[in-house]
Amino acid sequence: MVKIMGVVLVDDEPAEGVVLRLHPKTGSAAISSGITSADGSFQISTYSLGDGAPAGQYVITLVWSEFDTLTRTQVGDQLGGKYAFDDKSEIQWNIPNIDVFNAGTIRLHR
Repeated sequence: MVKIMGVVLVDDEPAEGVVLRLHPKTGSAAISSGITSADGSFQISTYSLGDGAPAGQYVITLVWSEFDTLTRTQVGDQLGGKYAFDDKSEIQWNIPNIDVFNAGTIRLHR
């Protein structure tokens, strides 16, 4: 497993609560994911918190929804669905077999 970290900015501001999902282009059926904290930083998890993801090629999807306390579900996407689908996302990572992969800063726009 490769530990993966980075930062998400929306319109040049840190974005809390953006959900990232890594969709493998080949191989593993496991979907790795992470969620941004108040400073926009994230770590990716697959099987346990912060364990990372297997090396490989991924398409990255991002959704910035809000938690509805009444229905206890995530609703909407403050990004308008622009980054929500793996067949349309232009964000791709080729993660080498190393200890830590720094995804850098992902800059999104509404």
